[in-house]
Amino acid sequence: MVVEEIIIYGAVQGSVYALLALGYSLVYGVGGILNLAHGAYYLIASYAFYWTWLIIAPIFGGITGFFIGMVIGLIVAAVAGVLSYVLLIKPLKENEINVLIGTFAIGFFCEQLVIALYDPKTHSIPTIFSEYVNIFGKQIQVHWIIIIFASLIIVTLVTIFINKSKLGKSIRAVSQDPEAATLMGINADRILMYTVTISALLAGLAAVLYVPVDIVAPYKGWPILTGAIAVVILGGMGSLTGSVVGAFIIGYARIATNFLIDPVYSSLVPILVILVILVIRPRGLFGKKEID
Repeated sequence: MVVEEIIIYGAVQGSVYALLALGYSLVYGVGGILNLAHGAYYLIASYAFYWTWLIIAPIFGGITGFFIGMVIGLIVAAVAGVLSYVLLIKPLKENEINVLIGTFAIGFFCEQLVIALYDPKTHSIPTIFSEYVNIFGKQIQVHWIIIIFASLIIVTLVTIFINKSKLGKSIRAVSQDPEAATLMGINADRILMYTVTISALLAGLAAVLYVPVDIVAPYKGWPILTGAIAVVILGGMGSLTGSVVGAFIIGYARIATNFLIDPVYSSLVPILVILVILVIRPRGLFGKKEID
């Protein structure tokens, strides 16, 4: 039974990480930016979802509150992405250290803001997909299955968007050579803003999908950020394929640690991955080798 649980829950964890890392990798690939506010996008989307559900559910019913909360959470995450780029990342992007410090400050600010506005306690949003299905002889809640399939669909759509759409091709052009893209009439600053917004939206999607089977808490942004960074480093900075592969490797590693060793140690997996990969293979599994 343990093997079946690892297979199922590892897929869920990997699916969530794939959404988080995909956006993080996009931003690094386009702008060379390590955005430490990425976990904050997840955090505020979670709270926007929770607060909307808390207000609307008693009035219009749980189902209506649930879906409206999801939409509001996504809108808030996208707006946060735009604001963080316009107000902070754009003015500081010429200095990598300033971007790191500034985006870290955003993450810390959002954590303290939700504590000030509400409280430091943990909360939950009951899922409306609470039925169970039998998979591998194990009763699995439908919501877990929805996370896996929703993530696969979103990752596929983002991949198609990047490869086929006009904006996606512009994003690829800027990621490959910003100066050449600018000479071709592409506004690199605007493309980077769009990319940060897409990244925040993907973090918001991860939040609204995962929060109903997890918790809402002020500290949740940091482990989310750590996981996303670990996935991107393992897969290769800027590699979308690497982000997806790395997401499932770390997802399964965490769940396996959870079941086979001790849940206490599962949170150490992303940190260990970051340290080990940076030492033995800094470019990651799919990253390009730098030429001096």
